Amino acid sequence: MTTKFSYSQAILAMAIAYFAYALMSFSAQIPGFIHAVDRATPHIASIVNEVDLVRTEVAQVRDVVDKQLPAILSRIDSSLPLVEQGLTQSESYAQQLPNLWRHLDKMATQLSQIQQELPSLLKRVDAIVLMTNRTTDELAKWRPHSTKYLAELQQSRTDIPQYLTRIEYIITDAKTLGKEASSGLVSGFFKGVISLPFEVVSGLTGMIASNSKSAKLLTTADMTLLQERTVTLLENSEQKSIVWHNAQSGNRGQIIKGAEFKQAGLSCHKISIINDFNGQKETLKELMCEDNKGLWQVM
Repeated sequence: MTTKFSYSQAILAMAIAYFAYALMSFSAQIPGFIHAVDRATPHIASIVNEVDLVRTEVAQVRDVVDKQLPAILSRIDSSLPLVEQGLTQSESYAQQLPNLWRHLDKMATQLSQIQQELPSLLKRVDAIVLMTNRTTDELAKWRPHSTKYLAELQQSRTDIPQYLTRIEYIITDAKTLGKEASSGLVSGFFKGVISLPFEVVSGLTGMIASNSKSAKLLTTADMTLLQERTVTLLENSEQKSIVWHNAQSGNRGQIIKGAEFKQAGLSCHKISIINDFNGQKETLKELMCEDNKGLWQVM
């Protein structure tokens, strides 16, 4: 019996042969797979345990989240008005942006104008600097003269009080001018016109105690000024104190007059004489009375 060759049968036979080969290859790998499974089995148990722990922690987290969720939702609800307010303000700002852009455009225009005018401004500044330099040069030239003028003014300031004192003496009542016939000594003086040494002034003799520091350290000119200022103070019923100063000796002082009172029918004052000389001070107290001739006497 003759059999015909069939391509389909040949292909089927080849497929069966390949399947048998693949099955044999797979069967050869089964022992290694079983061995790998045996090695992984202990790890699978630990993985299962860890999965259980993870499930437990997830459950705890869920519980915490479930407890905190109402508070979170409450905070979200409370923050919603703030968010809405922020959105409202943002919309307001957005509406103001066009005005802001316009202002910026104006500022840019003004800056441009300033940049255009800047060269002329710099020229003016340069002119001012030049003028200032010239003025400084002129002041430098005048500085030596100014120093001289200041020195002269300082000297005038020192001399003016003495001039004023002399003028005050001149306009004071001339009744302090008198004469003692028995001794031939002038007992008074025309203040500012005649300034006599202390020892020849009759009515004021003894105003400075001979054993005092003032008697030893004050100059004759100091004594004269002190006497003149004392009479000036006594003649002015409204004045309570007066000062004296001698620019030549550097000595100075103050005379303080007490309240008027009567003694033996005479008008009297207690006076305090505070003298300052060579860094030292001394206070003397005297009683001055006006006699019937209108002359002041040391009592």
